[in-house]
Amino acid sequence: MKHFDDIQDDEIRIISRQVTHTKPFYRRWWFYVAIVALALLVAMAVMLMSRISDSPKGPEQPAEVKPVAPTTSPSEPPAVHVCDTFINDVPLHLYTPVNVVPELCVGVPDTEDISIRLALQAADIRADNQEIVGAFVLKGELLSKGSAKKGFCAILGGKIYVGMGERTSLLEETITHDGYFFRQYPLVSQGHMVESKPKNKAVRRALCEVDGQIVVVCSKTRESFHDFSQALVDLGVQNAIYLTGGYACGFCRDIDVLDESWGDMKQMKEYPNVNFILWRSAVPNQ
Repeated sequence: MKHFDDIQDDEIRIISRQVTHTKPFYRRWWFYVAIVALALLVAMAVMLMSRISDSPKGPEQPAEVKPVAPTTSPSEPPAVHVCDTFINDVPLHLYTPVNVVPELCVGVPDTEDISIRLALQAADIRADNQEIVGAFVLKGELLSKGSAKKGFCAILGGKIYVGMGERTSLLEETITHDGYFFRQYPLVSQGHMVESKPKNKAVRRALCEVDGQIVVVCSKTRESFHDFSQALVDLGVQNAIYLTGGYACGFCRDIDVLDESWGDMKQMKEYPNVNFILWRSAVPNQ
């Protein structure tokens, strides 16, 4: 039929619309090209960010890690304030040195020395050769090198610096100014938890900066690094590094707790490089 008026009276015309089938996006070749291109761009961005984060950084400046002066109270003698608390169901001991001066020592400190008010093991020692793990400075003398553990403690002029970083100018300063330095696992940095590799549970100890004070925090129960670090953050700790935990040795002499000790101090004498951070009275016989 070539004309609209060629229909007879007994006929009908059926008019149909031609439908063009459009392929969905996922069946078009350019859709897959776009997906591949986007994936390549994402991969390149991830690689670029990884290179930036792994690039060497300049030395950290002392101003980035604030010094914490020893806590002083003119009205009381040298002491260590001890208190207990619960954070996230984790029972904790808190030790706050007052009117005492921090230092490091290699070898087991004399438990009969009444000038020492608090002593705890500091840097770890290797199981194979009994050498100190990481950089260690004793009165300006560099006894050990290394930065496998990014956390550090520096002691200069009686002030403690607690921080984290593979490089820090504080290491050189402790060497040139007869200071002290050791490395340990970082637990808290600038108020944020730092994840550490060890996954086992043990009694944990930490050297912490809390509201401008240095406080040693010890768990009363076996805890993972994660749970212990989170408890420190919730306690309000700004910076913290690990102190040798588990069955490590130490002792505390205080006006409230006359003589508290833990671990086997005699056994530790078998390890020549065992080392401690301690707080000593600056006044003899006090």
